Amino acid sequence: MRSDRGTILRCSVRWLSRRVLALARLLYKLEVQNFENLPHQGPLIILGRHSSRLDFVGTAFLSSAMEEFYGMTGAIAVHNNRFLGLLARQLGVLTSFKVRGLSAASLMEAYKLLQQGKIIFTGPEGEISWDGRLQPLRPGAAWLALRAHAPVVVLVGMGAYDIFPRWARRPHLTGKLVLRFGKPFYLCDAPCERVTEEMLQEANRRVRAEMERLSDESLASRDNVP
Repeated sequence: MRSDRGTILRCSVRWLSRRVLALARLLYKLEVQNFENLPHQGPLIILGRHSSRLDFVGTAFLSSAMEEFYGMTGAIAVHNNRFLGLLARQLGVLTSFKVRGLSAASLMEAYKLLQQGKIIFTGPEGEISWDGRLQPLRPGAAWLALRAHAPVVVLVGMGAYDIFPRWARRPHLTGKLVLRFGKPFYLCDAPCERVTEEMLQEANRRVRAEMERLSDESLASRDNVP
């Protein structure tokens, strides 16, 4: 059971998330599409596309709309700062990646949470794209989905890149932001006791195709540029 301190922190985050969403509705006419696709009970893996500095709006929406979910992050600051690491743990954030490769301990912790029927939220690209194009997908999320036989839902922020790309110092104060959820799908027919490199590549191919399908036409065409 999480501590009372963690409960207070989560309530504070939920309060802040609602203010973030109110501001996004005011500035960017925030619209949420297909939220009904999202199961409210796990096991479930939500995969968010990292195309903009506005990705946090998707996290804010999930924080305000769902009772509980666990996030996975590879942020260097969380890894290297003891206080931020402790704060992240209190909020249910798992540090998922090393500089190159998987953090096995965090992946196993996420796997156990999925076995308990929990919800995991992560970005398989690892970091925000510089040009809006979909980056190579890391294998961690695919491994979890295959190993735990958990359904996957993709979340993309349409219009986010045009409003606040990674290279910009500040966001535009106009634009249209849409959070779009895909339908749940499985990457395997049953839990996989053994996950091979070929299985991970095929799983990520399917996830990538879903991300491209849900994305802005401008981003989807950019993704297809060699």
